Amino acid sequence: MAIKQKAPSHQEIKTSPQSFSQQELEEIKNLRDKLNTLSFQFGQLHIQKLKLEEQENNFKEQLKSLEKQESILAKKLTNKYGKGSIDLETGTFTPIN
Repeated sequence: MAIKQKAPSHQEIKTSPQSFSQQELEEIKNLRDKLNTLSFQFGQLHIQKLKLEEQENNFKEQLKSLEKQESILAKKLTNKYGKGSIDLETGTFTPIN
């Protein structure tokens, strides 16, 4: 009497360990490497963005400071010379009547 060996069921095949082909492993590794590289690049980009935002804030503060200095100087010159216009090329002041 011959013993019949039962073929594995679909469920048994799904739950048993399987080996990937070399090509499949290479595809998975290649994809993982690309994802890691992209994640690193996103991180670098975010760091650069933060540094640019910090630099932008510094420039805004410098602009505010310069505008304040300009306003103070304008008031000082208006008190001394009155209202008018300045020609920076010739250094002359023309009063407004």
